[in-house]
Amino acid sequence: MRFLITAGPTREFMDPVRFLSNRSSGKMGYAIALAARDRGHEVVLVSGPVSLPAPGGIPVVSVVSAAEMLEAVSTHLESCDALVMAAAVADWRPVQVSEQKMKKNQAASSLELEPTPDILMTLKPRKGSRTFVGFAAETMDVEAEAGRKLAAKGLDLIVANDVSQPDSGFDVDTNRVVLLTSDGSVVRLPLLSKREVAERILDWVEMGKTAGGDGGLYLRAASGRLEKQWDFIREIDKLKSVLRRTLLLDGSRYENDAEHSWHLAVMAVLLREHANEPRLDLARVIRMVLVHDIVEIDAGDTYCYDEAGNRDKVAREQVAAGRLFGLLPDEQRQEFMSIWAEFEARETAEAKFAAALDRVQPLMHNFGPAGVVWKSHGVRSGQVLERNRHVAEGSRVLWEFAESLIRDAVKRGYLDP
Repeated sequence: MRFLITAGPTREFMDPVRFLSNRSSGKMGYAIALAARDRGHEVVLVSGPVSLPAPGGIPVVSVVSAAEMLEAVSTHLESCDALVMAAAVADWRPVQVSEQKMKKNQAASSLELEPTPDILMTLKPRKGSRTFVGFAAETMDVEAEAGRKLAAKGLDLIVANDVSQPDSGFDVDTNRVVLLTSDGSVVRLPLLSKREVAERILDWVEMGKTAGGDGGLYLRAASGRLEKQWDFIREIDKLKSVLRRTLLLDGSRYENDAEHSWHLAVMAVLLREHANEPRLDLARVIRMVLVHDIVEIDAGDTYCYDEAGNRDKVAREQVAAGRLFGLLPDEQRQEFMSIWAEFEARETAEAKFAAALDRVQPLMHNFGPAGVVWKSHGVRSGQVLERNRHVAEGSRVLWEFAESLIRDAVKRGYLDP
């Protein structure tokens, strides 16, 4: 998607020295821009005067006044799918701007103000199918005032917060917001970092636009248990970008962790008949092979023959498992942690068979592309035999297959003897 995001305050000068403004630091708008960039969206950021570092990879249009911000947003509106007005635009500006610094008594007696242009109201006729997201920084009647702005400006979503609170609003790294949508959904989020708030906003925009779904439905469900599950689902999506050290069977590219887990699940269904234990719980085996690699999102995929990398692997994976499974509701956290720990311990019949599959699959993927990865790391047949020996604990049939594959690899020159 293409996002147009505003951030920071505007300044309305009364003379060359003084101006009207507000306490906005721009942190919320910049957090949204960075989160959108990290999700692969195109972003243009229109920023008022801030002290934040420029966000890498994002075009920034710098402005000062409300009029300049309106002009910049108006210019870029046609090329965006979603406008997120996170900027705190000054509401008033002096009618007359003095060319010289005004004297104290002169300013007090002659300062006359007029409203600045309301950017969202001005652009409302041009909204079309775009998503418009607004912000409401209030100190009283927060939800009522936000609801009024939501309706008046024709917004799809408004993010409201009480800026009188010390941990929420201007110039802090956290925010406690209420999300209101045009379909009547209201979700009160707990205190979160501004990056986390940004992720919630982007979740809603993506759910409503990219996936053709109902963003309001997401917000209605996201206030409790489903919110935690959604956070976990979003996190494990990263498995698709964790590349393993094994090539696809045709050697065309490296496989990713999500593909590896799916492949193992299918193998479990297909090869169950070869398990040593005929009465094993196949559903539990499938859950193990789907869950055990999730920790590699944080811990990283350590090459099995990397002696140095494997020294602290257990400790790294324990930390990763705690963080990732900790995203889930309590009983699911315990369930996933238990499944993962059972696989790692390799004591039950299900864990032994799951571990056998987890060894045989990479063996096949190293053999298929003529041992390219084995040879690139100088791996010898004795190392492969030793690493895969416990396959026999889960399936003697698969161990015989593994042994024959290794012998054949040596004959073909894929492995050094």
